[in-house]
Amino acid sequence: MKKSSTYHLLDVFTDKKFSGNQLAVFPDSREIPEHMMQSIATEFNISETVYLFPAESDGSFNMRIFTPGQELPTAGHPTVGSAYYVATHLNPTDSKSGTIVFNQKVGAVEVDLHFEDEKLVSAVMSQPLPQFLEKINEREEISTLLSLGTSELADTPIQKVSCGVPYILVPIKNLKAVQEIQFRLDVWNRLKEKLNHCFIYAFTTETELPNSGVHGRMFAPEGGILEDPATGSANGPLGCYLNHYNLLSGPFQSEQGFEMGRPSLIQVEIVENEQGEISQVLVGGNAVSVGIGEFYI
Repeated sequence: MKKSSTYHLLDVFTDKKFSGNQLAVFPDSREIPEHMMQSIATEFNISETVYLFPAESDGSFNMRIFTPGQELPTAGHPTVGSAYYVATHLNPTDSKSGTIVFNQKVGAVEVDLHFEDEKLVSAVMSQPLPQFLEKINEREEISTLLSLGTSELADTPIQKVSCGVPYILVPIKNLKAVQEIQFRLDVWNRLKEKLNHCFIYAFTTETELPNSGVHGRMFAPEGGILEDPATGSANGPLGCYLNHYNLLSGPFQSEQGFEMGRPSLIQVEIVENEQGEISQVLVGGNAVSVGIGEFYI
């Protein structure tokens, strides 16, 4: 009889199937050889695949996260989706609060669970505090990469910001320009060394939904993802950027994936201390289970 490992499929940053970002979670990865983890993620060919291990003595879970092309030190929708899975499958609870800790490459990541009428409605992760890295001066090359004119870029800097995973944040003047982006792989192949193979996140503060604060698109060809429908690890840095340049304050909803037919809604809150410094980066949302299967090892 073939050895197999069970996996669960979820859609994350949504409360409806067939929207949000897809996630595969292996709840018990002890039987999966390490050398197969990347190959399995490539075989699934969805944004991320998560390998969980049985709870440690302190209740935390060791976690590894893979895109179709590489392992990540942390990621948003895998963390939120895995917390939803743990809370509803491994440790069902009818309480109105709770915290799950995942041990990732960046360290321990806490996820707070929020319930309404004993139903889990949101999982909110605390991301590492931001690093504001270099500004990108190649505005013409970046606009060409996105099939836009330089006049369609906003005036604030194109900048690399990280809350565990670095992103090049590209501010765009309006929603129409973001919707019309066509990511050019030929230009990327010329630029990727100069940009240190960094993921690209283009955004505007014009939105499709009246209750959203920002609309974005994320491109990660180096991770095996041409475009991602929802990127929690980008929205933490994005929130920090918006806060830093006084473009958006307070908790806000980020919308992503609309151009892909997988609308996703991400809740972002940047908390400052009394000195006006960022003290917390909170990113969360909902998730739904969509299926279960067995993978032959």
